[in-house]
Amino acid sequence: MSPGKRPPFPLPLLRFWCMRILPVWCLIAIMIFLIQIAVCGIVHDNEKVKMFLSFLELLPSVFKTALGGEELQATNVSGLIAIGYQHPLVLILYMLFAVGVPTRLLAGEVQNGTMELILSLSATKTQVYVCAGILTIVGMFALVLVMLLGTYVGTSLYRFDEEIPLYPFFRIAIIGGLLASAVGAISLLAAALFRRRSTAVGVTVAYLVVNYFACLVAELWPGMEFLGPTTLFWYIDGPKILHQSTWPLSDISVLTSILVTAAVAGGLIWQRRDLPL
Repeated sequence: MSPGKRPPFPLPLLRFWCMRILPVWCLIAIMIFLIQIAVCGIVHDNEKVKMFLSFLELLPSVFKTALGGEELQATNVSGLIAIGYQHPLVLILYMLFAVGVPTRLLAGEVQNGTMELILSLSATKTQVYVCAGILTIVGMFALVLVMLLGTYVGTSLYRFDEEIPLYPFFRIAIIGGLLASAVGAISLLAAALFRRRSTAVGVTVAYLVVNYFACLVAELWPGMEFLGPTTLFWYIDGPKILHQSTWPLSDISVLTSILVTAAVAGGLIWQRRDLPL
């Protein structure tokens, strides 16, 4: 290869990494898909809904807020189905992929000593970073489409007393994909910044936990509402999206800005980082 000529994009590396993370993606996708069907199965049964809501009333208000707050009413079928989109288990599954994949592909390869081999096979550091970013973001949006498919299948399998419009759930899914992709970009930044994968994972998880509980505190305690806009989870409001007929462009803009800023910052750090460390 002549000096100064950029090597072709490493499609073999992209395929190799894709096959490596595919089993994990499939496992997470199946679980998210089944959760959406299970939620539809519970919601279509009025007696189960009443038992579920009665159980929630016995728990601290933080649990009800985490699942949807005042939207959790027996007459609000769409709001009850939306539980599957913001259930803590679903969020954990998303975060497992958003945190685990980029840190595995970047910091993990450096820590294992295989990044030098990858870079020696006519691939630039920027191309390697882009491969990790593509797999992270495409994987996240593919998961939200699986989640939406689960809702479609669930609402088709079970009979409801009212028609369930799916377009609002599409909006929630896409904005959820933006949120999860922003988390993935933050994980890319951490993977580019820290020497060990465990450190990158630990810092990202700690950041997400603080964000989540700060968002809950802001919703439960009026005096702390100012914390809300400083958290990621503040910018996805399922009940508001269900009731509005338009896209929440301000929330989309904030999440997109975080995604782009974190991804670009991570790329610049990764490009200037000396390997091996």
